[in-house]
Amino acid sequence: MPEPKILSFDCETAGVQALKSDLGFVILFGYKWAHEKKAHVLAISREALRRFDDRELLIKASKLLTEADLIVGHFASVFDRRFIQGRLLINNLSPIPAVKMRDTCMIARSVANYSSNRLKHLAKILHLKNEKHDSLWPAAWFQVMQGDMKALAKMAEYCKGDVLAVEELYFRLRPFDNAHPRLNGDRSKCGVCGGNVEYRGVAYVNNNRYRRFVCKKCKHWGREANKVKE
Repeated sequence: MPEPKILSFDCETAGVQALKSDLGFVILFGYKWAHEKKAHVLAISREALRRFDDRELLIKASKLLTEADLIVGHFASVFDRRFIQGRLLINNLSPIPAVKMRDTCMIARSVANYSSNRLKHLAKILHLKNEKHDSLWPAAWFQVMQGDMKALAKMAEYCKGDVLAVEELYFRLRPFDNAHPRLNGDRSKCGVCGGNVEYRGVAYVNNNRYRRFVCKKCKHWGREANKVKE
């Protein structure tokens, strides 16, 4: 079975109200495949920026999101994906498929009670190698809206840093993510990373019992699909 294609992403927006897809538009789409070493950014062109036209950028971003088996973002289930879908609708473009998503903000919120679930705070307290950079808001955004492509290039580097931090945070949180979808079809292996497992104890679901196991590689817990025969 081929390795699942995991895409970490982040989008940067601008406009009259850059948090709403009918009042703003996408200017950057940062992404990284799990097997790659570097993050990449799709940027709006100078001509498209003058027209506030993100159509071509959305077409390229949609292609990447469509190729993924799993997408990862921070607060992306609330903002990024919904913003992109709103812009696809406005641009009369096809929707992206219902790709499974893991939102690192929501995972952190569900498994711990930290004082903040912002990406910068989580990267700091978990001592991630890829810490989130200081925000360029609002100066860079205003400069971009005035057509400053150098400011856009600075924002692109900022966006890459966010993507790297999101991906590292995802892999750090993944062992604690009990709701993570199974990515490996071999039921004798870890459903998350495909590693070998060690059986430890029993999991109870309603009146049924299942053998419980922990992955030797990623430390994620799981259970067998078939219940223990009495």
